Amino acid sequence: MYKYIYIYIMQSSKSGIEFLNECLLDIKKADGYRLDVNGEKIGELSFNDWNLYELSDECTKVESIYGKFRVIEKKFKNSNCESKDKKFNKHNCETDNKCIWNQGCFYKDGSAAAKYNELPNLVIMAGFSVNSFCGTSKVIMSNLDVLEKKYKAIYIICYDEKKFKGIQDTAFVSIDSRSEELKSKRDVETRAEVYKEEVVMFEQFGNILDKVIRCLGLTNVHLLGKSSGGGLTMNIVYKNPIYTRLYLAVPAHPTFCKSIEKLGDRLNKMKLIIGWNQNDDQKLGRIPSCEQMELYEPILAKLKSIYPKFEYKQYRFTPGNKHEINPELLKLIIDDK
Repeated sequence: MYKYIYIYIMQSSKSGIEFLNECLLDIKKADGYRLDVNGEKIGELSFNDWNLYELSDECTKVESIYGKFRVIEKKFKNSNCESKDKKFNKHNCETDNKCIWNQGCFYKDGSAAAKYNELPNLVIMAGFSVNSFCGTSKVIMSNLDVLEKKYKAIYIICYDEKKFKGIQDTAFVSIDSRSEELKSKRDVETRAEVYKEEVVMFEQFGNILDKVIRCLGLTNVHLLGKSSGGGLTMNIVYKNPIYTRLYLAVPAHPTFCKSIEKLGDRLNKMKLIIGWNQNDDQKLGRIPSCEQMELYEPILAKLKSIYPKFEYKQYRFTPGNKHEINPELLKLIIDDK
């Protein structure tokens, strides 16, 4: 189950070595592939039934600034797939028009195939560190049976930790010079000014990651962001109509929550679910994560007053699983229609 994580760590970051004992791995079976943004296959890889897309964009020199983006993909088989019936195969579907072939499955009529194609895709973003990526991947991979009830496929985006961390460190040069009193303020207006370089950085990252997602050719995308990944998803969701749901797990501090105002009228069709953990004391912008829920509430309530059909819910899980995606949040996501 964790074969893929091992390959990612070995390829991208020496700091991931410490996680090898958690992601113990046999990589003998070859079954994946690697693509660039133009759809050109550039090599065969082996990850059981997971695929790896390695994305870069030489035209805009994205790679030189942000490093290589990797996306791991898990496609779920449609529960209505009829491929066990051996008298049907891809050739018969294409030549005799007796069935419809789609994503490795065939259907005796078009309704089941069409229903499958309409299912949403879930794109998941962890925080910037290898530690956050591993933690997120383990939760997701441990709950595939839950996720396949709703989604056509899931995608976990991996960033280049060193590149992202370097850009983050640069953004914090000015922030770190400001007083602790200012950096600990809880009103969003003050925080937006104190952390303005970080706000600009996340918007910059959001532009690039939106492009990465669209390069995959996805439609009807649900975004799930954890920690700093929550800040990223809030800076992606408003950029394109393909994003139809937003889910956040212990997300970045509430300065970034104001970004979703840019959805405008699309908020009337948007649903947002946020999950917090009572025992999560990790500080985000000088404020413990477990105390952030109350800071998000007035921002979201204000948006609700402007866009009355906007639906949002926040949950605090007790005791929780610290600074990680809570499996209970995944169940709420599956139940969200």
